[in-house]
Amino acid sequence: MAGRGLIFDLDGVLIDSEPLHCRAYQEVLATYGVRLTEQDYYATYIVYSDREVLERLVPRREHLEAAMAAKAQRYREILQAGLHAFPDGLALLRQADGWQVGLATGSLREEAELALESLGIADRFAALVAREDCERGKPDPEPYRRAAAALGVRPERCLVVEDTAGGVQAAKAAGMRCVAVTHSCPADQLRGADLVVDDLRTVNLEHWAPREERDGG
Repeated sequence: MAGRGLIFDLDGVLIDSEPLHCRAYQEVLATYGVRLTEQDYYATYIVYSDREVLERLVPRREHLEAAMAAKAQRYREILQAGLHAFPDGLALLRQADGWQVGLATGSLREEAELALESLGIADRFAALVAREDCERGKPDPEPYRRAAAALGVRPERCLVVEDTAGGVQAAKAAGMRCVAVTHSCPADQLRGADLVVDDLRTVNLEHWAPREERDGG
């Protein structure tokens, strides 16, 4: 398990989808008489999967599965109407020659694959870990550990790119280095990362290569 791994989060790193998720949650939850503000979404729920968000907010447990299906459907509809990528995230991906590239996302696999295919970057990823692949989602380290295993790279040789405090927590708990970008959260919420940037185009991936490769060993 040598090599070097570069593992991206999806929402808020490569695609500007957090506002879309928030909108879909708001519309679905309104049918249950629940109001979700943007402030609450970004402060509390942004790191969680659909199930974990709706478990906390849908008033009656028997409505959970229907609410999840409705949210997934509404999100796909919004996504297909217009997907916006983060140019700096795509620029960092273009730097990734020589890295084993993976994706670890709290989104459903169908949603992640739709986004990657829409952007024409699906073939850049050697591994894709989605929410249904994990027993526990972020901020638990399981998604990143699974991604590293799928890439065949040891955790300490992986660099994660994240945009939320919970995602940073997951990466660090997995034993990985982490660069966080302020697409979704202010810098002070991302202090646990090894580096926090406003623009991923400022990141030089060769600086993050394993030490013996940087030293020519």
